[in-house]
Amino acid sequence: MPQVRILAEQVRFVSVETDSFKTGRISVSMALPMDEKMAANSLLIYLLKRSCKEYPDFSLLNGKLDELYGASLSAGVTKIGESQVLSLSLTCLDDRFALTEESIAEQCAELLAGMIFSPNCKSGSFGADNLNAEKRLLIQRIEEELNDKRTYAFNKCIEYMCANEAYGKDKYGTIEEIQNVKMADVYSAWKNLLSTAVFQITVVGSASDKIADIFTKKFSKIERNPVKPETVFIKRGRHFNRYEETYPVNQGKLVIGFRAGMENSRDNIHAITVMNDIFGMGTYSKLFVNVREKLSLAYYCWSRLVASKGIVLVEGGIDTDKEKKVSAEILSQLSDLRNGKTDPEVLESSKRSLKEKYKFTTPEGICAWYAAQVLEEDIVTPESVAEGVEEVTMEQVCEAAKKLSIDTIFMLRAQEEAEDED
Repeated sequence: MPQVRILAEQVRFVSVETDSFKTGRISVSMALPMDEKMAANSLLIYLLKRSCKEYPDFSLLNGKLDELYGASLSAGVTKIGESQVLSLSLTCLDDRFALTEESIAEQCAELLAGMIFSPNCKSGSFGADNLNAEKRLLIQRIEEELNDKRTYAFNKCIEYMCANEAYGKDKYGTIEEIQNVKMADVYSAWKNLLSTAVFQITVVGSASDKIADIFTKKFSKIERNPVKPETVFIKRGRHFNRYEETYPVNQGKLVIGFRAGMENSRDNIHAITVMNDIFGMGTYSKLFVNVREKLSLAYYCWSRLVASKGIVLVEGGIDTDKEKKVSAEILSQLSDLRNGKTDPEVLESSKRSLKEKYKFTTPEGICAWYAAQVLEEDIVTPESVAEGVEEVTMEQVCEAAKKLSIDTIFMLRAQEEAEDED
């Protein structure tokens, strides 16, 4: 069980002490509401990654990382429920393997804290060139997702399905919003982050309590007025809608969005997790075995549970003219699952597969597991979830399947080639 400390209001420190790895991981997760500041927040985290007051340019910062035995720095933006979560992380050599008695982890913690609390910001400016560069890179990330039609279709279904909910927004903000961000917006986003974000510092390795002390000292100088983002859970699909777009692709992309009947991110989570796995995650799943393999209706077909929002999405790569047949077969497989038409051996295969997924073999994996719980009241271990999965019965799987209600279909149709004119 990890050690958990509260460092300040809505600031939690989670430490997993282990000597199983040669490297350790320190990650700072910062959760904010999904509002009009999302684009500025996204740019901010990548600007913070560039430098800090002590190491004010790329060369000096990389030099410091080299001194720390080649520590690796990363930044990211994700959606967890209806919150935008910014992260700044360092992977470094575990203290046990250092050539001196100095703690590498503590130095990495000092560096991360410096990047967040003492950025390279003069008179409210992170540097016009830096901001413009990060705008280009962020817009490029978004365009890459738009060009990946599988990702595009998945995100588009969520956009339509959650059009009146914050979850329907892109985690980065829109391209137009990013283009319109001013330096003052980024500076304001940084001040707002320190004051209002929900923080979790997650440490994996042979860590010291001194890391917690480093962040406690930093937060003691900040006036905190935290705002904890809340997620709206809709238990049943209200009005079934279908949307489509046509694009010059070789393969149509079908995405069906279901509401999972959840009241919160942990409501009936073990049964819903096993149900989703049997429905469309594993190679033994109904969608893989029947829709893809036996009937050859799809090039790929699988389901994804987004527990933080209480939705399940089924994705399929299909021939455009087979949409109705594929949709009907997906719903037929769901009906069979609801009615208990599943081999008991499949349930056992699902449990084995899921429990293997909860056996993390890297500090990054362990860190990601706990960091994803930044907004949860209580920390759960992967071992406890594996135990919960093991106890799930087929009756509970059937009941969980009955709670799925279709909400939205999005179809990205393959554009037919125009006939050659005479």
